[in-house]
Amino acid sequence: MILQFKNVGLLFVAQLVSYLIPILEIPILARALGVDEYGHILLIQTTALLCSLVVEYGFSLSGSRQVALCVGEKPLLSKIYNEITSAKIMLTAGMVVTSLLIMSIATVDIKPQAAVWGYLYFFAYGFSSIWLFQGLEKITFPVVFEVCLRFVGLFVLFIFVSQPEDARNALMIMSSFALLNTAVGFYLVYRVVGGFSFVAKGGVKQIKDGFHSFLYKSSNNIMMSAGPALVGVMCGQAAVAKFAPAEKIIKASVGLVGPVLIGLYPYLSRKLLQSTSLNLKFSTFIVAGLFFLGVVGAGIIFVLGDYLVSLMLGPGFEEAIVILRIFVFVIPFRMMNQAMGLTIFMPLGKDRILSFLLIFFSFFSLILAALLSYEFDLKGVVYGLVLSEIVFSASLVAFAINIKRVESSAC
Repeated sequence: MILQFKNVGLLFVAQLVSYLIPILEIPILARALGVDEYGHILLIQTTALLCSLVVEYGFSLSGSRQVALCVGEKPLLSKIYNEITSAKIMLTAGMVVTSLLIMSIATVDIKPQAAVWGYLYFFAYGFSSIWLFQGLEKITFPVVFEVCLRFVGLFVLFIFVSQPEDARNALMIMSSFALLNTAVGFYLVYRVVGGFSFVAKGGVKQIKDGFHSFLYKSSNNIMMSAGPALVGVMCGQAAVAKFAPAEKIIKASVGLVGPVLIGLYPYLSRKLLQSTSLNLKFSTFIVAGLFFLGVVGAGIIFVLGDYLVSLMLGPGFEEAIVILRIFVFVIPFRMMNQAMGLTIFMPLGKDRILSFLLIFFSFFSLILAALLSYEFDLKGVVYGLVLSEIVFSASLVAFAINIKRVESSAC
């Protein structure tokens, strides 16, 4: 039990740092590079992270679960690692081909050297081995090493990026530190499972078996991560520099709720099986409480929007204030949606409904944002993301009420 609390604490710290570092990067890069160069870097960085989410494919759930069931059986552990890494290689090939086709027809100007570093950034995050150590419950060194490395990388950015001409250096520094972390991960994996061999059939099987994990874990993340890429295509790279800082603040505000909900998930799963009607009231209380906290948080960010943007970005980013003040309306609804998923739908075994709604509204939000951008430009993208989140909330509430009615009549 102590080991489990320790691992949860380490994962929480890792998640906190994963949101904190991008926010700390904003004033360093925005003030040094200016709107255009910063937008160019952000477009490449966020597109690379979006591609890495597809390659990760929810293996942090499905892969770590498989590993946890075969601890001590090295041949089986090696088989699982080879199959999942083979699956990642196949998914990577698909993403590389897709991205090259998109770049060939997109109007966004991507510099060749920057694109190369962007692909390396994508490979680094896509081939992270943390899922293996998560399943083995041996994440202390990988997590601590990654956290330390990310802060060192941030310091190096601060030292070596000071003017627009340093844009290439910025992307090179971020990619290099990410690659170093992944390389150390490969070395640690080699000590545990030995060498790697490509297994095509096993890779295809892992992709097929992990599809529902991918839908649940990745749909929401892809929806948020695809925002900057969509802005770049529809509104230009300068608009990305005004959109992405607001998006990072929103993502950090909402993301820290995740570890708390995941911590409650086993308890609620057990309690809902014992007394569905009584404990649905407790779940409803959690959902309502997080929605209220989201409203408070959104109000604080709305009031401080001018100060936050001026502090982080400096002159030339005035439109980012407007974007942030529109975007904050996502916070309470997204917190409520996460809470409903992990305290009502999944504990009751309604994960198929949840997965369907997630993937549907992920695409709906991007289509709506793209359509509204024709009329309202950058603000239209944000309007689309906010409106789709509200409609998603209404849909979840409607399904939850129906579930509660069915469960009550069954009792």
